[in-house]
Amino acid sequence: MRYGSILAAVALGLACTTARGQERATCLYSEPFSGTGLPSGWTLLPEQVEILDQNGEGTGAFTAAWTTGTTAQANALGYFPVPDDPPGNSFAMANDDAPPCDCAMMDVSLVSPAYDLSTAPAPAVSYRVYHDGLPVYGRAWLEASTDGAVWTTLEEIPALHGTWQRRMVDLSAFTSAPVQLRFRYDDNGDWSSGMAVDDVCIFARVPDDIALVNAWLGDRVTSPFITEQRSLGYTRIPVEQQEPLLLSATLRNHGWEVATAIIAEVTITPQSGTPVTLSSTIVDALPPLRDTLVTWNTGFVADAPGQVSISLNITAASTDQEPSDNSGALSYEVTAADAGNHAMAQDNDSPSVFLGDDNGFSVGCRYELKENTATIHGISTRFGGGTAVGARVRVVIMSGELDPLHVSSMHTVTEEDLQLSFSGGTVYLPLDSVLQVSGPQDVIALVHSPPDSGTVRIAAGGNIPVGAAWLIQDPEFTISYPQVAPLVRLHLSAPLTVGLNEGAGHPALTAWFDPATTAIILAGPANETMGTISIHDVQGRIMPHGRPYMADGGRTRIEAANWPMGLYLVRVRTARGTATARVLIQY
Repeated sequence: MRYGSILAAVALGLACTTARGQERATCLYSEPFSGTGLPSGWTLLPEQVEILDQNGEGTGAFTAAWTTGTTAQANALGYFPVPDDPPGNSFAMANDDAPPCDCAMMDVSLVSPAYDLSTAPAPAVSYRVYHDGLPVYGRAWLEASTDGAVWTTLEEIPALHGTWQRRMVDLSAFTSAPVQLRFRYDDNGDWSSGMAVDDVCIFARVPDDIALVNAWLGDRVTSPFITEQRSLGYTRIPVEQQEPLLLSATLRNHGWEVATAIIAEVTITPQSGTPVTLSSTIVDALPPLRDTLVTWNTGFVADAPGQVSISLNITAASTDQEPSDNSGALSYEVTAADAGNHAMAQDNDSPSVFLGDDNGFSVGCRYELKENTATIHGISTRFGGGTAVGARVRVVIMSGELDPLHVSSMHTVTEEDLQLSFSGGTVYLPLDSVLQVSGPQDVIALVHSPPDSGTVRIAAGGNIPVGAAWLIQDPEFTISYPQVAPLVRLHLSAPLTVGLNEGAGHPALTAWFDPATTAIILAGPANETMGTISIHDVQGRIMPHGRPYMADGGRTRIEAANWPMGLYLVRVRTARGTATARVLIQY
């Protein structure tokens, strides 16, 4: 393509920043609110509320106070910013500000069916809730009743802006008769945001039961806005930009005893090198039905480029009676100029949403650079569905203090860019000249789409903390912080062309498609004998093909007639290991 190298990332062996454990090994009763309406057995008190006009006056029209929906529906008017976690998730909500309400929401309740807990030892309920109390007066509660008339307050839910809360409450006092739960919200007769509820799970407890709920690369305790301390986790990290590996985890005590001396056992396996097993006490004591977020330093730094795999397992002083939710796995890639295209990234290479609008925006990620001089050559990105051929974008690099460091020339999106993006690749956008950055310093790498540029959407995937990614709206320069990572990657050298080997210690391999003969052409270094060849599509499926044969110049040809257009991964086993190459088929 006109703008130089094309970077491709096939969805095979994806790096991941987050390992989500089971929320609960077994739920006696559960409700994920995943349908298009409220689930059977759930009722509303009152059944309907009056819709108000823009002055807060009654309109005479009525609607249900509670509905189900997504983040986009919740925040349709911009006043109820329920985080999209997990992306595309559906939940129940009392929405005070978006269609079909602006409504009078004084004391509105979502009531569960009656649950029989008579045979459940030490039952409890866990649930997720978003309640920010904004702008001032909104309040929320969880209550229980065995007769539907007298309600006991289990907890008033604290207001917390910008994040879902995972709450857990003991139900041991409600085993004598079937119990109903109700989630109650009150806007105090004023404008407010709302309340969202999801993933209700009633479960029985045993004395000793801890869980690894989530695990992440990086430090999730420290905010990304604290720039004096490096905290972010990277799915791709240049070998010279590594710091000792930090891991974070949310731990939960489902048991009825205090969990003590919780240990994280971690095995780190680099692609080139010997596995390392570490053991660290990360929590001294965790009370029943409580979560804790912890971060620890493994001290690990990879010696060479390549994939790094991580397995985690937690144990406590007392033997866990439900160990099925104690493990997780993570991975990332260490890159260099000749491996992984010297990329630095936070995304998981598995898009779940597309970011952007038609009014002009900038979107990208914050990157922490070490105490040395880094040379930034460009960024790469993946365009999402709806992006128009002919739309224009450019690269903007800013400091962590929002000072402009570089603004590139415009790039016009081509059909080739979209084909590559839709096939699982990324498009390289170079700077007009290399940018030398002296660290330690944060930089923010952005794709900018001007208001008159045409429709552009940028793919995003992978959970990240608030402040790790930026979305800036034109022309007001309004900043928000997505919690899903944009596929906007920083490159510290000029990327190599498609098909160059990304692994360390393996023979280089190049591959390209010849449309005239409908064949994939492979070429390796001199005197290299190719062994077993497999070709995978972007879903990881092996493509059936005939026997490869030698062509002029010692190159290997593989017939690919009538294969769908798109990106493919070629793997060749040789005497020195497995080489990989990526090839784009386009007629």
